[in-house]
Parts: sequence; C-alpha cells; structure tokens
Amino acid sequence: MVRIFRHYVSPLKLTLAVVDVALTFGAVILAEQLRYAFLDIDAPSGTVVWLSRFLVPAILVPVLLGVGGYQSDAIRDIRVFAVRVLVAVMLAGTILSAIMFLFPVLPLWRSILLLALTLCGGILVVSHFIFLILGSDQPLRRRVLILGAGARAKELLSYARSNREAGMQVIGTVALPDEQIEVEDAVQLDKLESFDAYATDRGAEMVLLASDDDMARLPVEALIACKLAGIEVKDRLAFYEQVQGYVKLESLKAEWIIFSDGFKGGNSIERAAKRLLDIAVSLTLLTLALPIMVGAALAVKFTSRGPVFYRQERVGLHGKSFYLMKFRSMHVNAEKDGAQWAQEKDPRVTPVGAFIRRTRIDELPQVLNVLSGSMSFVGPRPERPVFVEQLEKEIPFYRERHCLKPGITGWAQIQYPYGASVSDARRKLEYDLYYIKNYSLFLDLLIILQTARVILFPIGVR
Repeated sequence: MVRIFRHYVSPLKLTLAVVDVALTFGAVILAEQLRYAFLDIDAPSGTVVWLSRFLVPAILVPVLLGVGGYQSDAIRDIRVFAVRVLVAVMLAGTILSAIMFLFPVLPLWRSILLLALTLCGGILVVSHFIFLILGSDQPLRRRVLILGAGARAKELLSYARSNREAGMQVIGTVALPDEQIEVEDAVQLDKLESFDAYATDRGAEMVLLASDDDMARLPVEALIACKLAGIEVKDRLAFYEQVQGYVKLESLKAEWIIFSDGFKGGNSIERAAKRLLDIAVSLTLLTLALPIMVGAALAVKFTSRGPVFYRQERVGLHGKSFYLMKFRSMHVNAEKDGAQWAQEKDPRVTPVGAFIRRTRIDELPQVLNVLSGSMSFVGPRPERPVFVEQLEKEIPFYRERHCLKPGITGWAQIQYPYGASVSDARRKLEYDLYYIKNYSLFLDLLIILQTARVILFPIGVR
C-alpha cells in the first residue's frame, strides 16, 4: 500500500487514477484538434490554453473518485464502472460549464467541452474494460508470505485472492507448531527457526503474521532476520488497517493505541485548517442547497403534524452533549416508548421523511451545527447519550471516538452502511478508529468527495 498524508492507498487504484488523468488530458487535446480542424482554424496556444486543458481531468477524475469509480465493485464490474462514469461526466460537465461561465477568458468552448467529455467517458470505459479483461497488475503486487495456516490465515488468503486492489501476491503459507491447519498446500518447516532462509529463497517482500492463537510461539529470531534483510513484517492488525481501512477490534490492545504512530488529532495548524475547511464547505453547501432545504421544510410542514426541525441530544467532543439539528422525518410521537434503534422500513417514519432520509436531505440542517462549532463536517457520527452509555459498556475503546468533533459525514459513514445495532456500532467503530489514527486534511477531502457516492447510490438507509 502507498501511504499519502497518513492515509493508505491501493497502488492499483492510484495507478488507475494516474492513467485516467493522462487519458482524459489526451482526450481534451484530441477534442480541440478535431473541432479546430473542422472549422479550419489554428488552435490557440499559451499558458491559459494549457490551464483550460488540464482543468477537465482535474475536475473529472476527482468527481469520478467521489461517485465511486475506484471502489472495489467498480473495479470488478465494468457495468458498475460505466454507470459511475456517466454520472461523473454529467456532474463534471455541470461544474466545468459553471467555471467557463464565470471565467470566459478560458478558451474551452462549449462544443469542445461537450466533445471532450464524450470522448473522456468512452475512453475511460474502454480502457478499464481492457484492463479488466487483459490487464495485469502483477508489477504492482507485493510478494507476501503468510506465517500461520489456521482460520485467520485462510481468511487473509481468500481476501488477497479475490481483491486485486489489495496489491498482494500470496506466494505461500507456513504453518506454526501445534496449529490446526485449514489452508491447503500449507508448508510445515522441519525447523521453524530457518523461516528467514525460506522467506528469502521464495523472494518474499512481506511476511504477514496470521496466528489463530495470539500467544503462539513465533520464530522471533527468524522474523528479526527477515526485517534486517529488508523483508517487511506485519501483523493482522496492520493488514486490516492498511489494506481494508479499519482497525480490527478483536486484536486491539491499549498498548497499540498508546505507542503506535498516530492518534494525535492533528497539530494546531491542521486543526485551524480543518475549522476553515468546515466553514468553507458548510457555507458553500448551505448556499447551494438552500432551495432544497426550503422545499424540504415546506414538505415536512404540510404533510405531517409537528415542527419542521428536530433537535436531538447527541454526544460530541470529549463526551460533552450538544443538540443536533435535522429535518423531522418521523411522527411527533415516534419515541413515546423510549429511545430505540432505527429499523428497516421503520413505521415511525413519515412518507416525506422516508424520502429525505434516503436522499440525506434530512441531514442538511446540521451545517448549522458545523458553523456553530459543535460539529465538524467530517468526523465520527455522534450518537445519543442513552446509546453511548450502552455501547461504552459493550464495546471496548468506544469512548475514544469522542476525541475528535463528530461529523455530518465520516470514514465509517462512507465505508459501512447505516448502522442500527450494537454489532453495527462495533463495526463502524473499527472504521472510526482508523480515521482517528490516520487523521489528515487529505483524508477529510477524500471523505467529502466520496460522500457523493453515498448520496447518489444509497445503501442501507433507514
């Protein structure tokens, strides 16, 4: 995995994105040449011309990232990718048209822009289809040797084989003493102390520890020799963090949080920059979404009895409570029997409420919480005090998620569908811990971009 500003990125996804930038840039130049040739005029030149050319990939590729063009399902299925390219082209076209209107000095005509985006969409779909059928990501993969051959090793092996974006080529598994072997073709060395020689002979670039027994006897001297020989040694916790983007709770210990790199919450400059980002994004969203918010307010007011807005106590930074603002999506007596998790097809939700929850419109008033400083735009989702009290008793390290301001969107929200149970809260905490450990403005921007995918392609909304 490639680490960029503390966040781990799949080398396959990064390579695809870089190639897409080059292809879309070429498509813009091709569109210009075709248009100017048709009109029989010379193409303009200069710094502004090159800036306008680069503007298309600079907008289109991040938008494609935002709508999920580089998610696992899009990488595996060309039909999913094609749909997301179409959405990205339309959104990017809207943004670029607005930029052209505001800055007419940019020599990117409407006809050239339309032709360029059409070419971009076709070229991206064709190139990804060719890669899916014929392409090889072998040069991007690291040769991995798994130490352990039990259930955990089998799970890691299955994941590596079915997920190209993991960037792993498993070259073998080596069983530990007295281990119940569940991996076919697992090797049992006569002397485990010679594991370093075996790893070197196989050309391993990484050793991944996957013992079912956390107290299992490991060949410590051999692993030290591997590391000194330039072979990276990682445990399962590091694997899940770097490859899958979450911290596995079942393997987490307090010492890891205390001594590991991360969990710093950013320095004073980053916190100030995050606050400025919150204000800028919230004001922009509030301006753009104002007509939608007015429409939603009227729909809520005239279709069900009760107030337009719903204020609910939530737990925020350092465990302090605040009142979260939302458009009311349930009947006024929804919690007459006490607080409860949202259900699938929840009968307490009004018809209008179902729509605004599915489209996330009910969340828009929370920009006021962001502007007031009780929330950030990106952060762990705030929970209600009654649920926090329950979850802190049942889930280890749950209170650590309150070390950052809660957010409207977050790493857990874009990686995991809507959670409405203790098991869901546990799973989402694993993603929250990854965000807290690897927090950066770069990761915030990625999350803001990818929130578009959650809105456009909602999964598990209740």
